[in-house]
Amino acid sequence: MERFFSFQRPSSRGLIPLLLFFLLIPQASGIGVGASPDRIDFGAVSLKEGVVRELYVINTDDEIGQILLTAEGVDLIMDPQEFGLGARESRVVNVSIDQKEPGEYKGSILITTRPSGDDSGGLGLGAGVRVPVSFVVEDEIYIKTLLGAGGALITIAVVVLLWMRRSKV
Repeated sequence: MERFFSFQRPSSRGLIPLLLFFLLIPQASGIGVGASPDRIDFGAVSLKEGVVRELYVINTDDEIGQILLTAEGVDLIMDPQEFGLGARESRVVNVSIDQKEPGEYKGSILITTRPSGDDSGGLGLGAGVRVPVSFVVEDEIYIKTLLGAGGALITIAVVVLLWMRRSKV
């Protein structure tokens, strides 16, 4: 019967290169980023309507981080789009729609962070979080038609009421 485990002294030949590997390679710092709210739903908007939502970006790390926001799948304006954020700090980013065509849109905002400065000493690794975004851009002709039809119905109702009052007198 073979022995699968050996209680012999481990070889130092494999241990030394492993220790050198961890000592010579700079360590990556644990960077984190968060966002609130976790989803942005603009609802139905018109082409010329200036709808703005606030997105809070939070640096959850103990070090200063460089934050970058990228819109994916939708046209958005984010102000500011890139900024530095101190340890355990948050910042408000204004998000507005920059879509030119009517339709239903779904996408996301990718928020990434990396160590601030070029001399971070680490591997340059960062973290990221994705915030889903959705909205419907309505065609203005549709809205005007809907308002016109509603106005016509109200006008007809007023005329009918006045006619009924006159016929009773």
